[in-house]
Amino acid sequence: MKRWAVLCAVLSIVAAGQSHAQQCGFARCWGAVGVGPDGARGYAHGQYSEALAQRQVQAICDDNCDTVQTFYNGCGAMAQGPSGQWGFGESYSRIEAQDVALAFCEGYGASCEVRAWACSP
Repeated sequence: MKRWAVLCAVLSIVAAGQSHAQQCGFARCWGAVGVGPDGARGYAHGQYSEALAQRQVQAICDDNCDTVQTFYNGCGAMAQGPSGQWGFGESYSRIEAQDVALAFCEGYGASCEVRAWACSP
């Protein structure tokens, strides 16, 4: 009977580990970046769903981010310029995501700056 209890305990631990491996944390994670007027900005990483990533950005922004972009299993960046133009970039590296965001933003006007970035996982 004692062996059976030990076996059940071991199997439950293994099952819990397998369940966790399918969740965020093993290169399967959502992230988001956002910007808004008056310097509002937010970011999220390591979220289990796109909706959770968006909600975290808005929580950081105090719901003032009017532009939010999501990404999956990589990096995302949001650049913004003085006239409100913005650009989003995503890549497997932070630097590349920032470069893409800046290039898109500056296609609509000069003086863009990276305002938010995040990488998931």
